[in-house]
Amino acid sequence: MTAFLLLQTSTDPVIAVDFNPIDANALVSIGKSHLAFWTLEGSNLAKKQGVFDRYEKPKFVLSMIFVENGDLITGDSNGNIFLWPRGSNRISQAVLGVHVGGIFALAFSKAGHLLSGGGRDSRIVQLDSSLNPTGIFVELSAWYGPVRTLVSGPGDIVIVGTTQGDILQGQLGANFSPLVQSHGDELWGLAAHPQSHHFLTGGRDGNVFLWDSLTRRLVWAENLSEEIICAAFYPAVVSSSTAVPNHTEAESGGGGDLADSVPVVALGTTSGRWIILDAVLHQIIAAHHESPEPIQCLAYSPNGQFIALGGRDNSIYVYNVTTRGTKYSRLGKCSGHSSFVLHLDWSEDSQYLRSVSGDHELLYWSVANCRQVTSASGMRDVRWATQHCNLGFEVAGIWPPDSDGTDINAVCRSHSTRLLATADDFGQVNLFRYPTCQLKSEPRSYGGHSSHVTNVDFLFDDSRLISIGGADMAILQWEKIRTVFVPEKGQQQAHHSSTQKFVEGERSLPGSVSNISCDYQSSLDVGCRNVCSGVT
Repeated sequence: MTAFLLLQTSTDPVIAVDFNPIDANALVSIGKSHLAFWTLEGSNLAKKQGVFDRYEKPKFVLSMIFVENGDLITGDSNGNIFLWPRGSNRISQAVLGVHVGGIFALAFSKAGHLLSGGGRDSRIVQLDSSLNPTGIFVELSAWYGPVRTLVSGPGDIVIVGTTQGDILQGQLGANFSPLVQSHGDELWGLAAHPQSHHFLTGGRDGNVFLWDSLTRRLVWAENLSEEIICAAFYPAVVSSSTAVPNHTEAESGGGGDLADSVPVVALGTTSGRWIILDAVLHQIIAAHHESPEPIQCLAYSPNGQFIALGGRDNSIYVYNVTTRGTKYSRLGKCSGHSSFVLHLDWSEDSQYLRSVSGDHELLYWSVANCRQVTSASGMRDVRWATQHCNLGFEVAGIWPPDSDGTDINAVCRSHSTRLLATADDFGQVNLFRYPTCQLKSEPRSYGGHSSHVTNVDFLFDDSRLISIGGADMAILQWEKIRTVFVPEKGQQQAHHSSTQKFVEGERSLPGSVSNISCDYQSSLDVGCRNVCSGVT
C-alpha cells in the first residue's frame, strides 16, 4: 500500500480518524487535545480545528460517531457529548456530565437512540434522537471493567467490549451477560485437567478461570485478589479399580465428573501464599504462606502424596498431601539453589525432584530427606513423570543460537512422550521431537501470540496444546491432527491464518522437524492448527 498523502496533525496521539459517510472528501480526527476537521482539496488536505467556545476544552476527545445527515457527535474525557453540524467546526449542542469520567464509546441503537459508554462510571447511557437523556442506563459490574466499545446487536441487544477484555451482551435496563471473558493482565498460571478436556488459567489480575477446550467456553471464574503465577491440578491417581478415561468419554464431556475425579487445584501467588481451591465449587479449601517471596512453580507428585513448591527465595518446599489433596503438612525444605527456582519435575516413582533456577542451574533432590543428590550420573536412569525443566540432556536442543538462557519461558512434554512444546519470548510456540538431544535442533514454530508466550501445556490425551500469553493476555489452543495435505505440482495448498496444522505423521515434508533426537531414526512432522477463536 502506498501513502497518497501524509500529514502530521500534532505531536500528541491521534486516537481515531473517520470519513464523513455522505461526503467522501471530508474526514475527522480525534485524540489528545485534538479535534480536527479535514477536507480533501485535490492533492491537499485543508484542516480546521474544532472550536469549543465557552465549553471547557477536554484533555482527550475519546470517541465520535456520524449522524445520517453528516453531523458529528463526540464524547470526551470530561464526560460531555457535543454535536458538530456538518461543515462546521463549532458546537451546536452540548450535553454536559453524561458520565463521570471519559466517554470511550458511542453507538446508535436499532431504534435510533444514541448509546454512550463510560470509563470511570462503567455505565451505558441512552439518549434520544435529540440528544436528551432518556433516563435509561445500565451500570456494569466492576468484575467486567469499564466500557471500551459498543455495538448495536439484533433487536434491542447491545454488545459491549470492556477494558478487561470481556464481551458482554444485554439490553439497557436489564442485566448484561458475558459472551467472552478474558484476563485483564499477564497470564502465567496454566494447568490442564488430568482426566478431561478442561484447563485452568491464572493471571496477575487475580482471576482464575476454568475453561472447556471443546466448547471454547468458560466453565467458572473466580477472583482471588492475588496475582497468580503458577497452577497444578491434584493428579488422577489410577488404581486397578479405576478406569482410565477413553477417547470417546473425553470427547463427550471429559473422562468423568469433575467432583469424582480431581477435586482440587493448587495455585501459587506473588505474595508467597499458595492456595488450594476446590475445582468444582471454586472455593478456597486451604491457604499456606511460606515466605514473602513469590511461589514461582509448584507440582504434585504422580502418586498424589506430595506437593513441591519452588520459591523466589531459592528454596523448594515439600509437603505431605492427604485426603485427596485437601490436607497438607510440611515435610521439609530443599536448600541449595543460589537463585530463584523456576521449574520442577517429579520422578515417576515420586521419590525424586529435579529443579532449574534463574541462574541456569539444574539440581536433583531426594524427597525422603529433602537433600540434594550431588551425583548427576546416579540420576541418569531415573524416569521423570514430566518435562518442565528447560535444562538437561533430553532438552539440550531446544535452545536457539545465541540464547541468553531466558528466551524459553516454559517447556512441556506430551503424555505420549513423543513431542515437546516450548514457549518463548518471541511470541512463538515451538514443537520438537522428544527427546531433543541434538544441539540447536530446528523446531516447527507457530505464531499467534503478539507478545511473549508464558506457558504451554498438553491436555490429558495430547489432543490439544494450550498456550498462554503475557502482554497479549491471550489463550490459544492448538489441535493435533494425523494427516497432512501435500499439494500436487501446480496446486495451491489450502491456507487460512487461523488454520495452521499441528501434525503428527511418519514421513518427512519440507520444513519438518527431522533428525533431532538421539534415540529416533525416523523424523516426525509436527505442526498445529489454532482452534481457539472463541477464547481470547
